Amino acid sequence: MEHQKRQTIFSDDEVSRTAARAFGIPYLYPIQRLVIANILDAAGSGQKATKEDSPVEEAAFSRQVVLLPTGAGKSFCFLIPALLLDGPTLAVYPLLALMADQKRKLDQAGIACTYLAGSQDRAAREAEFRKLEEGKARIIIANPEVLQSEAIQTRLASSGIAHVAVDEAHCVCDWGDSFRPAYLSLGKILDRLAPKVVTAFTATASDPVLSRIKEILFGGEAHVVRGEADRPNISYRVINCLDKKKEALRLSVSCPKPMIIFCGTRYKAEDMAREIAALQGSGPGRRLVRFYHAGMEREEKKRIEADFFSSTNGILCATCAYGMGVDKKDIRTVVHLECPMTVEEYVQESGRAGRDGRKSTAILLWSPVDGRKFFPYGEDSREGKMLRYARAGSCRRQILLETLGAPAAACSGCDVCERGGGPAPFASDGMRALEFIRRNRRMYGREALSSRLIQEFNRADRKAFPMNVWEHSDIELILDGLEKEGLVRTCRFPWKGRITAGEVAKPLESW
Repeated sequence: MEHQKRQTIFSDDEVSRTAARAFGIPYLYPIQRLVIANILDAAGSGQKATKEDSPVEEAAFSRQVVLLPTGAGKSFCFLIPALLLDGPTLAVYPLLALMADQKRKLDQAGIACTYLAGSQDRAAREAEFRKLEEGKARIIIANPEVLQSEAIQTRLASSGIAHVAVDEAHCVCDWGDSFRPAYLSLGKILDRLAPKVVTAFTATASDPVLSRIKEILFGGEAHVVRGEADRPNISYRVINCLDKKKEALRLSVSCPKPMIIFCGTRYKAEDMAREIAALQGSGPGRRLVRFYHAGMEREEKKRIEADFFSSTNGILCATCAYGMGVDKKDIRTVVHLECPMTVEEYVQESGRAGRDGRKSTAILLWSPVDGRKFFPYGEDSREGKMLRYARAGSCRRQILLETLGAPAAACSGCDVCERGGGPAPFASDGMRALEFIRRNRRMYGREALSSRLIQEFNRADRKAFPMNVWEHSDIELILDGLEKEGLVRTCRFPWKGRITAGEVAKPLESW
C-alpha cells in the first residue's frame, strides 16, 4: 500500500474520509466502493443481492467472491471497512512474507494489528491476543495453518469477528488440493468463527477455479463481484527459443527495468542471477541483480525484498515464492523462464508488471520441450488452455480473458496482433544454427560444429554482450533441440559423422 499525497477532503462520506485519513487515498475506484458497500451493508443489514447483481439468485452480500486485477487495490476493499465495522476483521494470507509485508504497511500507517504466526512462542501469542481483547487492534493477520489450532479458533470465535477476508483465494484451489490441505478446512473454520461477512479476493479465477473457491469456502454459493480483468498497459509476448537461459540473458540487457525473471527451481533462480551478474563485471551493476526463493533465510529474504522494492533498475531472479501480493508498482518487465501450468498462475505472476498503470511487458519463453510437456493435456483442461496461449496464432490477450471468463477487449499490445497474426517465429537461436548448417552441409562433425558455432554466436553478439557468453553446453542444447525436431541429422556413409540439415516436414512457425 503506497501512501499517496494526503489531501484535505471535505465530504460527508465516511468511507472517503477513512480512506484519506488512514491511508492517504484521495479517491476510490467505483469497483472498490461497490465491494466496500457490500461488506458494510451485509455487516449492518444483511442486504441481499438482486438477480441482476449476481449469477447466484438471492445470494447474500455477506458471502462474496471479488475478482479484481492485480494492482486494483484489493487490500483496501477490506482494510477500509475494518476501521468502520463494529468487530475486528480477520485477513487470511497464503504466505508468511505477505503477512509480514501487510503488517509492515499497517505499522507504517499507524494502524495496530494482531499478527498470528506458527513460529510465535506462548508469550508472543498472548501479547498479540491482548491487543485484540483490549480493543487496540481491529485487524487480525493469519494464515490457514495457524487457524487449524483449536485454541486459536476458540479465542477468535469469542472476539466477535465482523469480517473475514481470504486474500489470494485462488490458492484455495491451486494449493488446497495439493500441498496446503489447511485451505480445505477453511470453510468449517469460518462456520465456527461465525463472522457476519466473508469475502474471498483474487486477481485470477477461471470458472472451474471460481466454482472450487465457492465450494470450499461457502458451500457452493456466493455473490460474485467481477472487475475488469484486462490489464491494457501490459503487452504480452512469447519468444520461441531453444536456449532459454541465453534468451533471458539477452532480455536482461535489452528490456526496461525493474525486471523479474521467474524461474522454475531454486537452482535456476540462483544460476540465472549469477549469469546476469557476470555481465556486469566488477561494476556497481552486480549489486542490482538478486535471486529469491523459499530456501533462503528469512532475514536474507527481507533484505532482498527491501532492496528490490526500492530499486529503479534492479533485476530479481525468483521462484514463485516471490510476487503474490507484492506492491512494487514500477516493475516494467516480467520474464518467465519456465511456463506456468495454468493461465491463472501466469496472469497472477505476469501481473506483477505495471501496477502503476504505465506500459510494461510480460514475456514467456517457450521451447519444444514445453510443447511436449503440455501436449498430453486435453484442450479444455487448465493446462491445455495455457498451451493454447503459448502457441497462439491469434490475440493472446483474448485467450487470457476468455480463459478467465472475462468479456473480450480490444488488444492494446501482444506480439501476435502486432505482426498481423500467426504463431511466433521459430526459435531465433535455432535458426541461427540451422542457417549456418545449411550453408555448410556435411562439412563438420559434431564437435567441430559446436566449436565453430561458439565462435559464430559470440562474434554476432559482441554488440549485445560485453563478453563472450556462448559456451559448449549452450550450443549442444541448441543442436540437441534441432535434432529432436528433425531439423538437423548426422550423416551416414560416405559422410559418416557429418552434420547436415534435415528435411522440414512442416512450416517452422508451427513447431
